[in-house]
Amino acid sequence: MLSRLMSGSIRSLDRECNCTVRLLDDSEYTCTIQRDAKGQYLFDLICHHLNLLEKDYFGIRYVDPDKQRHWLEFTKSIAKQMKSQPPFTMCLRVKFYPPDPAALKEEITSGI
Repeated sequence: MLSRLMSGSIRSLDRECNCTVRLLDDSEYTCTIQRDAKGQYLFDLICHHLNLLEKDYFGIRYVDPDKQRHWLEFTKSIAKQMKSQPPFTMCLRVKFYPPDPAALKEEITSGI
């Protein structure tokens, strides 16, 4: 019975991985996600953590082992996009600059 419980917890650990996302102020947000989690899930976690409502201007970027930068695609699995092993490290970045920054509603967004 004990070995069955232990093997179940080991299997669940295989399905989870740690992610660290460097935020715009250079602080870090660390979380555990399911291995099959899509990019949108992680982005939503970060936006919730920051209480960020104007999401359209931001994205998550990562660097592959060949030092190439990529935007995390929200519709695809995070683990399949990353060409490295967990823990995964990524950065929240400004993806689009608004034509009229004064029209932004949130203080966190208007500081870009």
